[in-house]
Amino acid sequence: MGSPPTFDRARPVPNQPETPLHGIGTYRATVIDVNDLAKGYAFWSAVTGLEVIGSDPEGWHRRFGYLGRKDPWRHQLILQVVESRKGENPNRVHIDVTPNEGIDEAISRIVALGGSVKKPPSLYPRPGSHGDEPPIIDWAVMQDPFGNEFCLVDDLTDAQIEAVVRATDAGASTDEEWRAAAHNPGSRRFNPPGSASSPPPHRPPSCIAVPSG
Repeated sequence: MGSPPTFDRARPVPNQPETPLHGIGTYRATVIDVNDLAKGYAFWSAVTGLEVIGSDPEGWHRRFGYLGRKDPWRHQLILQVVESRKGENPNRVHIDVTPNEGIDEAISRIVALGGSVKKPPSLYPRPGSHGDEPPIIDWAVMQDPFGNEFCLVDDLTDAQIEAVVRATDAGASTDEEWRAAAHNPGSRRFNPPGSASSPPPHRPPSCIAVPSG
């Protein structure tokens, strides 16, 4: 029996040019609108692991809060205090967060902090959506307490990718089935969600309103 297939995954890697790149500018920080700075500090420090470094609890000029590193000072996230919540339109800019303990655990903890699910977790690309290209990430779209969107993105291992490919060949065709296969990569056969040998699929808590479409 031959070796298991390997997959060419488009994972971002650190850019290490021989000479420095000279752009119009350099990345400084991500700015997120909030209408309650204390609540924003609590939420985003818990999600990102960044330290609250703003010295004034009401924000600099009662307008800006900072998260990052104090010594030496390096702010990576700025919370901008605004009067009203974000409307229905999607964000023009968002951040991606790689969860430390998987998508489902991150979702549970974010919801407990006051966030919500905008797009339930799924694999990308979905099997069959781009020819034979297999999925490489598990991802979900979340919202903070102020309606700002951000993504949870978790890279799949080679074993997880191979498990999803096997499950697809065996008839898996839904997000729940593909994710169940990815999170049970040791299984040599596909078991539909709900069967005795498969893990329960993630279902957002009933208190979360997940938009359709």
